[in-house]
Amino acid sequence: MAAPVLGIDPDAFLRLGSWDRARLSRLVAPTPADSATRPAVSLSFLAPDSVAIITGQQPAVGGGPLYSLIKIAHAIAIARALGPRAVPLFWCASEDHDLGEASHADLIDRAGRRQRFTADLDSGRASLRFRPAITWWDGLLAHANQHLGSGPGRAWMEQHAPVADEGMGAWMVRLVGDLFARHGLLAVEGHRLRPLWTTAMQRACAAWPVEALRDLRRRLLTEGATDAFGELATAPLFADRSSGRVALTSAEAVALLATQPDLLSPGAALRPVLQQAALPGLAYVGGPGELAYHRFITPLYAALGVPAPTLIARCSLTLVPPWVARGCERWQVPLEAVRGAAPSTPTLTAPVLAPLDAALVALAGQTLPTTHHRRLLTGVARLRRERERLAASLARADRQAAERPAWGVLQGWLHPRGLAQERTLSLFQAVWQFGPGIADRLVEAASTTAPGVHGWVKLE
Repeated sequence: MAAPVLGIDPDAFLRLGSWDRARLSRLVAPTPADSATRPAVSLSFLAPDSVAIITGQQPAVGGGPLYSLIKIAHAIAIARALGPRAVPLFWCASEDHDLGEASHADLIDRAGRRQRFTADLDSGRASLRFRPAITWWDGLLAHANQHLGSGPGRAWMEQHAPVADEGMGAWMVRLVGDLFARHGLLAVEGHRLRPLWTTAMQRACAAWPVEALRDLRRRLLTEGATDAFGELATAPLFADRSSGRVALTSAEAVALLATQPDLLSPGAALRPVLQQAALPGLAYVGGPGELAYHRFITPLYAALGVPAPTLIARCSLTLVPPWVARGCERWQVPLEAVRGAAPSTPTLTAPVLAPLDAALVALAGQTLPTTHHRRLLTGVARLRRERERLAASLARADRQAAERPAWGVLQGWLHPRGLAQERTLSLFQAVWQFGPGIADRLVEAASTTAPGVHGWVKLE
């Protein structure tokens, strides 16, 4: 094994315990929708001295925001740095049932405008793994054709259309598995590994560390942390059926664990620890929100006898197509500057407005009877508004003469809605518009971008 990377020691982690790798292989055997040429489990992961570098995300229409791909790329980059026995793994949390977060995909058009596609995922409390992806597929394709036109990745995405009754989680696992296949990514749906966390689930029901969790929460809130889960008085457990995901009391959870353990599903506060019980990861690559709520659950690892992973902040990456790069060059600003107001630039038409401004000042300064003066000021106000419209029109002429795109267009692409691009732009668009090779570009960029640091991916 290679030397420790980012302060994590694979050999020390391996001494904490082992798990049934052969059983893991059986649990995530290929489904009919999986590519015939892609094994469900990387062979290197079955080796006794292999370790997993894990990241995860819940599914969503179109696959969710771009940061899902960035998480995977960063996990791959860390695994690559550790050596051939480190395997990147994507854990798809398809037990989630947040329809508001999962029911839309945001595309950004060439004018920098967000074009949202919203799907009808049906009502009810069923988790996303029970909701077929095919129901929204045609609508999303039509939306992309309308607002993006054809792109280098269009055919690839069409080839990865959902099959009949394929749940959103299963489709996302297949999509990212094929997208990063050459990088050895192992992608799984979390619910398929439930048989591997039965013992830890029993401990959660029997020995929930209420006091330790309460004391930690009080300390973190005193330090100014945002409350992630509220008071965790009992283990958050659910019955995960196609008819709905229903919260359970501890007694109900124990009964279900004894009769139908495969139906027992953890809430967000317990899920990371059970993931570690099923498939211990050397490190977990997560976003800022994930790492913040992980701070509230650290006592669970010791209570459930599960080795805790090293938490690594994913990097942040922004896609920069050629037209955006050229636009910044025309404005003579670096990419980092496209956030606030447009920079002041010399104009050809500014002198034209100087006599008009002087005339308006002189007109407003006239001394007239009160009634006349009110009318004069009202008229001057209207003239000033017309002056502003004229100035804007002349500024557009200046910009067009200099071949500069509208400043708002650049902002809309790099910072849609004033947020980081990766939080809005759908990964579906990234592949559609730039082709499946975008996966390689993200891995390359993540390999040279430190955890928690922002980088730019300049595309050709």
